[in-house]
Amino acid sequence: MTWFREWLEGGGDADRTAQDAERPARQAPRPEARTDAPADEGYPGDRLGLPESGPGSVATLPRRAGQFVLDALLAGLLALLFTFPAPPQNWSLVTWAVIMVVPVAVIGATPAMVLLGLRVVRLDRPDSPGVGLLWTLVRTASVFFLLPAVILDRDSRGVQDRASRTVVVTTR
Repeated sequence: MTWFREWLEGGGDADRTAQDAERPARQAPRPEARTDAPADEGYPGDRLGLPESGPGSVATLPRRAGQFVLDALLAGLLALLFTFPAPPQNWSLVTWAVIMVVPVAVIGATPAMVLLGLRVVRLDRPDSPGVGLLWTLVRTASVFFLLPAVILDRDSRGVQDRASRTVVVTTR
């Protein structure tokens, strides 16, 4: 289980950015000097070279949760258009998957992300508009099960973001 904790906390070298590689490594406090107070590890996104606030900073969990709920509602409404007067049943999951995959792969944002000023950015290509189909499928499959989305590391990245080497940032 320690490999999972290291991966979640960013101990692996798989997605280190150039800025992270240039920074001096922070030394862990000696065991006898540890207290119950959390160590100063900076703000979310500090290790990724992102700003603390404003455009380009890591999106907060409430904003991301709001985005998820809005996208789920949109998916349900779109599915209802095709199945009315019957309830959409599993068709809402299909429309949700399409809403999560296509726009994120192409432009890096779902409709609710655009509305809330969020964007998915690949760490190795932060200036490209989309994430790419493969990484978007990885993200969507992880978010589908919900639990990976609420397991966050110290940079406020869920398991789906760590697996797809992405981060959700604010655009405004």
